[in-house]
Amino acid sequence: MFSAVIIVILLWEHVVVESIRIKELQVPGIAAEGGQALLGCQFDLEGDDLYSVKWYKDGKEFYRYVPSNNEVMSHFTMPGLFVDVTHSSSTMVALEHLTKDSAGLYRCEVSGEAPYFVTVYKEKAVNIHLLPNKKPRVRGLQNEYSIGDLLEANCTSTRSRPKTQVMWLINDQMAAKKYTRGPWERVSRERADARETTLELRFFLLPHHFRDGVLTVKCQAALPPLYQDEVIHHILRVDPAVVADPIPIDAGDDLEAPPPIYQTPVLSENTGFLPATGSLNEEDSKDNSGRNKFSVWVIIPSTFVLLILL
Repeated sequence: MFSAVIIVILLWEHVVVESIRIKELQVPGIAAEGGQALLGCQFDLEGDDLYSVKWYKDGKEFYRYVPSNNEVMSHFTMPGLFVDVTHSSSTMVALEHLTKDSAGLYRCEVSGEAPYFVTVYKEKAVNIHLLPNKKPRVRGLQNEYSIGDLLEANCTSTRSRPKTQVMWLINDQMAAKKYTRGPWERVSRERADARETTLELRFFLLPHHFRDGVLTVKCQAALPPLYQDEVIHHILRVDPAVVADPIPIDAGDDLEAPPPIYQTPVLSENTGFLPATGSLNEEDSKDNSGRNKFSVWVIIPSTFVLLILL
C-alpha cells in the first residue's frame, strides 16, 4: 500500500514537472552593433500559474517579469545591455543600442507558482557584428579599354567585425580564381577592433569579355546575413585607329604630278622675248620616261613693255 502511494506521488510530480514548456525561443544569432534586438520566449503553462520569467546573459540576470510583484517588470544594469521596458513584456525583451559587449549566451527561464516552482529554460548565443558603414571602394578601373589591355583594380571593404567577404564578378559571373589575388586584411584606421579587406582583380582583356562592346565589372562585399552591398562599373571597348601604310608612287603611275616651281622670267633688253632655255628638236622634246614635253614660247611686244615701263 505504501509503495503504491509513492508511485502515485512520483507520477503526479512527473506530470507537474512536464506541464510547463517553452515552445519557442526567438533570439537572433547575429545582431548589428548600434542596432536593436528583440528577444522572444513563447511558453505554455499547461494549466499551471506563472510565477516569473527571467532573462540571463552569461549566467547573470538582467530582466525579470513577476506578475505578483508591485513592480511587474524590472531590469538590471549590465555592460552592453539597454532594456527598452516600454516594448518588453512576459514573452519578449527589447534591447537597444547594442554594443560589442552585448554578445553572449542568452537564457530564458520560466517558473511556475508554488509549491513546486517548476522551472524550465532555453538558451542561445548572440553575436554582435560591426557592419560596414559605406560601399566598398574600387580603385584602378578605367572607363575604356582595348583588346589586349591589362585590367588591374582593387576592391576594399570599409571597416567591419568580423571581416567582410569581398568578391569580384565579371558580367555577373564570379571571377575565376586565376583573375584575383588576395584577400588581404589590415586593421582599420577608424577602429582597432575592426578590419578592412582588399581583393585584387587582374587579367588581360579578350574579345569574349565584352558583350556588345561593354564589359560589366562588379565588386560585391557581404557580411551575412545582415549586410551586402556592391559597386558596378560598365567599361566600354575602344578599338585603336588603323593607320594605312604609305603607297609608293611609281614614275609611270597615272597620279597627278606636283605643280612645277617657276622662277620669275627676265626679259631680253633687245628683243623683248623670254630667253630660250633649249631647242625644240625631237631629242629634247622627250624626258627620260619617254613622255612628250613642250616648251612654251611667250612673245611680249617691246612696245607694250615700254608702255608699262613708262
